[in-house]
Amino acid sequence: MKPSGDRLLNRNFSLILAGRGASILSSSLYAVVLVLYVKRLTGSASIIGAVELLAFLPMVLLGPFAGALVDRTRLKTVIVTGYALRGVLMLLLFLFSATCFLELASIDFGIAHLEFTPAFPFPLYLLFGVTLCLGCIESAFNSAMYAVVPTILEPARIQQGNSLMQGVGGALTMVGNALGGLFFSIFGAAPAFLLDGCSNLAAAAAGLFLSEGAGGAEARRPSDGNHFMGEVKEGFVFILANKGLRNQTIVYSLSNLLFPVLMLALPFLVQEVLKLGDAYYGYLMSVLTFSSIAGYFGYGWFKTTDEQNYRVICAIFVIEALLFLALSLTTKVYLVFGLLALLSICMAVSRLINTSIKQKVIPRQFRGRVFGTLDSINGGLVPLSLALGGVAIDLLDKNIRLIFFGIFVFYALLAGAFILDRSIKGFYLSSPSI
Repeated sequence: MKPSGDRLLNRNFSLILAGRGASILSSSLYAVVLVLYVKRLTGSASIIGAVELLAFLPMVLLGPFAGALVDRTRLKTVIVTGYALRGVLMLLLFLFSATCFLELASIDFGIAHLEFTPAFPFPLYLLFGVTLCLGCIESAFNSAMYAVVPTILEPARIQQGNSLMQGVGGALTMVGNALGGLFFSIFGAAPAFLLDGCSNLAAAAAGLFLSEGAGGAEARRPSDGNHFMGEVKEGFVFILANKGLRNQTIVYSLSNLLFPVLMLALPFLVQEVLKLGDAYYGYLMSVLTFSSIAGYFGYGWFKTTDEQNYRVICAIFVIEALLFLALSLTTKVYLVFGLLALLSICMAVSRLINTSIKQKVIPRQFRGRVFGTLDSINGGLVPLSLALGGVAIDLLDKNIRLIFFGIFVFYALLAGAFILDRSIKGFYLSSPSI
C-alpha cells in the first residue's frame, strides 16, 4: 500500500478508518453484552474474569510471534483476514447461542464424550474457544494496524492520522459501551453477536479495495535464509540495540505500571475520599473518556516538529507528576475531576506522540515485530500492576491521597530520568525511516 498524495483522507486511509470504525463500534457493544451474557449464564464473577483473561493472554504471549508473521505478510492480507475471521467467529457464536444449545446435555465425538451442565452449558465452552481465538487474531491484527498507517500516509500526516483514528475509536467505543447494556436488555446476546459478525465482514469487504503498492509481500518479506524464530528474536534485538528506544520503553513501561493502580483507586477516591455516590464514578469515567478524545483530536491537528513533540513529551511528564501531587492535596470534587481530566488529556497526547514517532522511526521491515513485542511487554505488566496495586491499596487502608503522593514521587523520578537521557532525546529527533 502507498500514500495517495499529501491528503489525509486518501482512499486507503479512508477505507482503513471506515472499516476500523465499524468494527470498533460493534465490538465495544459486544464487549458489554459478553459480560452480561456470561453473568446471566453462570452468575459467576470468576468465569467472567476467566473470559477476560482468555481475551488478554494471547496478546501478551503471542505478540512477538504475531508481529513476525505480520512482517512476513502483506498488510492488506492481515487486515482483511483478521476482520473476516472475527466476523466468522461471531456468526458461529450467534448460531450456537440459540436456546436449543443451552439445553444440550452432551456431544459424542466417538473418541471423546463431552457432558454439559446448566452451570457450564455448551455455549459457554464455545465462548471460551471463540474468545481465545479472537485474542490470537487481535495480537496480529493490532500489529498490522500500527504498521499500516506509515505506508498509507505521508510522514507529515502520520500524527494527524493517528489522532483521527484514536479519537474516532475512543468516541465509538464510548457509544458502543453505552449502548451495550440497553441492547442486551432489549434484544439479548445473539443479535449482538450477529451485528458484530456482520460489521467485521463488512470491514473485511472494505479492506479488499485497499490499493497495493510498496507494501506488497515482496517488499516486506525478510530474506529466505531467516528462520521464523530468528525473525522473532530480531524484534527483541532491534529494541535492545536501539538505546533510545530501549530506554524510552523502560521508562514508559515503569510509568504504565501505575495506570492500573490509578484505575483501581478511582472507585475508592469517589466513595471514600470525596464521599460521593456510585453514580459519580460513572460520571468520572465519562469525563476521563471525553478528555482523552479531546486530547487525541486537539493535539493531533497541530502540525508539530519532532523537536516540538519531544519538548511536549518532557513537559507532559512534569505536568503529570504535578497533577498527582495536586490530587494528593485536595478533596474538592470539581478540582479533583478537573485534575483527572487534565491527566487523561496528557496521557492521550503522550500516546499519540509516541505511537507516531515509532511509526516514523522504526523501519518498515521491523514494525510488526517491534510493535508486537512492545504490546507484549506493556500487556504483561498489567496483571502484575493490578495485583500489586490492589495489595498496596489494602495495606495502606485505602489511603488514596497517600497513594497519589507515592505516584507523584515515582513519576518525578521517571521524569528526571527521561529528560536527562540523551539517547531518548536522540530517538525522538531521529529522521523518519519510511
